[in-house]
Amino acid sequence: MHRVPNSLILALMIGLTLGGCVKKEEPTGGQIAVNAQPGSSSTPAVSAQTSPILDTSKSASGFDVNKVPVVNPQLGKFPYFGLIEGYHRRGLSGDKDVDFDRYEFFDGTKIIPVEGRLSTMAAEGNKASAFQVFKTYESLVTGLGGVKVFEGKGEDMEALKLEFSDMRHRYPAYGTDQIGVYMVRTPESEIWVETYINPNARGPYYLTVVEKKALEVKASLLPAEEMKKELEAKGHVALYINFDFNKADIKPDSQPIIREIIKLLKNNPTLNLKVEGHTDDVGTADYNKSLSDARARSVVAALTAQGIDARRLDAVGYGEDKPIADNGSDAGRGQNRRVELVKTS
Repeated sequence: MHRVPNSLILALMIGLTLGGCVKKEEPTGGQIAVNAQPGSSSTPAVSAQTSPILDTSKSASGFDVNKVPVVNPQLGKFPYFGLIEGYHRRGLSGDKDVDFDRYEFFDGTKIIPVEGRLSTMAAEGNKASAFQVFKTYESLVTGLGGVKVFEGKGEDMEALKLEFSDMRHRYPAYGTDQIGVYMVRTPESEIWVETYINPNARGPYYLTVVEKKALEVKASLLPAEEMKKELEAKGHVALYINFDFNKADIKPDSQPIIREIIKLLKNNPTLNLKVEGHTDDVGTADYNKSLSDARARSVVAALTAQGIDARRLDAVGYGEDKPIADNGSDAGRGQNRRVELVKTS
């Protein structure tokens, strides 16, 4: 019997060793196993695709709405998202449920203003951690095909200075506040969700939902002849002119009202008017007076630009000093944000 060379035995041993160390191929596709619920033996384990989350941390410009996939989820009634089990609506004065409002969301880099139907509620209950609150609503939103926009502290938002004077549940110092922002983009709209927690307040978490939509104008145009009748009967008439947010620029949809005022003045050449600006009580008194004065002057400028003699007009802003309705409600604040024409001769 021939003796097997030692070199051949060594080669065979190396080959067997390498063959036993081949790594098994891992499954691909970014899937997560979802197991059956405890106590359910009939439901097999299934796989679910991971939820889409946009990474804005590497972008200097922050969140890009145009990169969010358009989905068509099955939704119930607005505000679409409920409170965590064990929580109830606290009913604070900052709670809101209005057909149209503006809210400023934070994406970690910039403020994103969204206008539309708004719901804000304070949720009081079993004191879930901020992490639990974030992950709950992230799961709900991404389950509909939406995305996470931002989760973190509000310290970077503090330097941006929100333009919207209605702070609601937000506090002057955002440093320790914890914020989660999520968004669903549908063919017709965008649905924005914010969870907000102030750990120093030891209070509830706040849930804000905004469905983006355009303003539905529900006020009718007051013709020049109707203005004249009110001026003769009462000496003043209230008009609802839309301005750009926090500015004195008259919006294009209010130009028909300006044209009616011009018609009123041209048809009544001896009529002189004081144009008064008025606001609600949201924000500081000094700021509201300054804004109302600028808006009154803006109306006068629009009239004189169309040939009305400036000597027939005077502009003054009263801010929040002369309300005509209760500022405790959205409807009342809406009535107080007005321009009045007052007959001076």
